[in-house]
Amino acid sequence: MQIQAACVSGAQKLYGMSHAILLYGERGGQTVFASVHDIQTSNDGVATIAAGTPVSKTGLVKMMQTLVPEDYAPAELLGNHILAKGSDYLGWYCKPQKRQVWFKNDEVGQDVSANTHQPGLVFITGKGHWYVFAVKGSKRPTSSTPLYVAPYLNVWKGGSICTGNIETPKGKLKFNTEAWEEAFFRSYFTHPNVHEKDALTKYRGGIFALWRALMKGRTFPTESLVRAGETLGQAFERTVKHGQS
Repeated sequence: MQIQAACVSGAQKLYGMSHAILLYGERGGQTVFASVHDIQTSNDGVATIAAGTPVSKTGLVKMMQTLVPEDYAPAELLGNHILAKGSDYLGWYCKPQKRQVWFKNDEVGQDVSANTHQPGLVFITGKGHWYVFAVKGSKRPTSSTPLYVAPYLNVWKGGSICTGNIETPKGKLKFNTEAWEEAFFRSYFTHPNVHEKDALTKYRGGIFALWRALMKGRTFPTESLVRAGETLGQAFERTVKHGQS
């Protein structure tokens, strides 16, 4: 038996069966035993499961680590900026700082860039989504910290980032916060995804006026931030535990 799969590059590849894993357990009960078997194929293409050998739990874990290494991060000490981490999610804090940003937008500029002041930010990845929120002050946020709307183009209501053609970190970089930040700030900010008046910023003149000022060197006006209507704990509950945008 063979299966055909399309790769990310667009190429088609053909895969054949090489091994089988059989799971054993009482009827309707929990699996208690596993064995791995070679697949023997006859000259006329008939596949047969050969005799097997027992598989330990450690062996199964190692197999899964080989198949999906991004879900098995190596043991490490977490930096103070990490707020939450699990097998399929990551949350972290970025203190207020200057960052290089790029725009392709008629209101701010076509293919322009500048090193600009940013507010404190919280990023969350998980459930196939990627979120960003703003926070006031420079202290590490807690679950009760109120969140604010991240005043950026390409961000939907609720904090979900429009990835477009951004290459998001995968594999060994899945839990690398610097790689995620690089992907966010190195992409072009092109259009607002929230259009209600004062929904992105309270800055006089709106979101484009804010970024024109920041591109000219203005310090970030935290008083212009708009409340997101939830705390960090509530946002984590919504985005990671329930996977809602």
